[in-house]
Parts: sequence; structure tokens; C-alpha cells
Amino acid sequence: MIKIFYSQPSPKEIKIMKRFRNKEHKVNIILSAFKSNEKLKNKEIYKKIYDKGYKITEIHLRMFICHNMLYKYHKKEKIKGVNYY
Repeated sequence: MIKIFYSQPSPKEIKIMKRFRNKEHKVNIILSAFKSNEKLKNKEIYKKIYDKGYKITEIHLRMFICHNMLYKYHKKEKIKGVNYY
């Protein structure tokens, strides 16, 4: 009989995800993903925010940008059928 022991991850390996709090906080985090005059796809914005440690889904990010940020902070531009913000 073979016994397999799985080791538990060390506390350094466990990544604690932060969550978005309110509308102003979400706007600031999304704007911090952009550099000046940079155009990003939704997937690129999602990756930058996720790498910062925030818990978010790509669909929620897209909906938040379209409903709350599109004309006030960003402009949507379609290039070859892909939305860039």
C-alpha cells in the first residue's frame, strides 16, 4: 500500500485577494491600470487588476466600465471588431 502525503501551501504561497469596495474605489483601481494615452482591451485591464490582487471577473469589469465609466472617464474604440478603452 502506497501512502501519498500532500503538503499544505506555506502562508507565502497563499494569495489573499482584495475585493472592490465601492464605486469610487473601483474607478480609481481601473484608472490605475492605464498609463497616459494607453488603449487596452478588456482582457488586458482584467489581467492588470487581477495581478494587483483584486478579486473580479472579466464580465463584471466590462459591465462596470460600460455602465459607469464609458463616457465620463473612457471612450470606446472598435478596432477590427475588438473594443479598446
